[in-house]
Amino acid sequence: MSDFLHFPQARPFDLLAFGDPNIDLLFTVDRAPQADQKVLGRRLPPYAGGTVANVACAAGLLGRPTLAYGRIADDGEGEFLRREYERFGVVTSHLRVVPGATSPTALIIIEANGEKALVYSPMPGPTLHAESFAAALAQSRLLYAMPYNLPEFEQLHGLARAAGVPLAIDIETAMVPDRAHLHRLLSLCDLAFMNDTTYRAILGAAPQEEGMAGLLEFGARMLVISCGARGAMLVTRDQAITQPAFAAEVVDSTGAGDSFNGAFLAALLEGQPLEDALRFACAAGSIAVTATGARSALPTRAQVAARLQRA
Repeated sequence: MSDFLHFPQARPFDLLAFGDPNIDLLFTVDRAPQADQKVLGRRLPPYAGGTVANVACAAGLLGRPTLAYGRIADDGEGEFLRREYERFGVVTSHLRVVPGATSPTALIIIEANGEKALVYSPMPGPTLHAESFAAALAQSRLLYAMPYNLPEFEQLHGLARAAGVPLAIDIETAMVPDRAHLHRLLSLCDLAFMNDTTYRAILGAAPQEEGMAGLLEFGARMLVISCGARGAMLVTRDQAITQPAFAAEVVDSTGAGDSFNGAFLAALLEGQPLEDALRFACAAGSIAVTATGARSALPTRAQVAARLQRA
């Protein structure tokens, strides 16, 4: 069971999602351009996105009480991002409005095979405000964050520890310049997610049980690797689990990993055994790839249940 993470009980929110939501600008192409190359494509309408925001929406849609902490611009795009959070049941009382700011934006190029390339422009300045964040933590059982800014993340970790709230993170290649940085991030969290592309890029090898277990020596209690069409793997300090993927027709892989992460956390928070939680997350991820846009096919609990039953 997941109780080794020691979730606090009797709090209003299961999940606290730390990070700024962003606007996704999507272009579909046959193949992403190389340097000094132009290709024809089609621009799609703007979507609400952001890794942390997508995870929050995935968990909220699956029925877990979720609280967003972050910043939005004082304009129409910011209001759009707020409304999109609320559409998925995420509470926005801890979103700060920043006058004169531009909303964080991601330019996403989607190839015909569903794979993507992405450029991200964040909102300048710190997201964390210690006093308001402590108030949000006091209402929450689990914290989820992306550790791009290490000094801010170290402060985040300290506040979470003081509040007795476990910390889950998603590690991406762009935030890890070397293995020492990876080891530092693992020392500052309880649960770490990676996809196999990130794992290979940082560690130079495919994810395997022995290598994954060795990373837990740096402090994390669990490491979860999503492997796309090959399913997912996880290790804790006393067990390893592999889950095959569910068959899916991939339209757009944007947000599939976020759906996986949100579903896995939702399953843990409701007390599902790790084997069931990993299977639940793989089922959710297989549904999320079936439409264009990070949140367009985020599944409901009924949809995940139906996918599990068919399998």
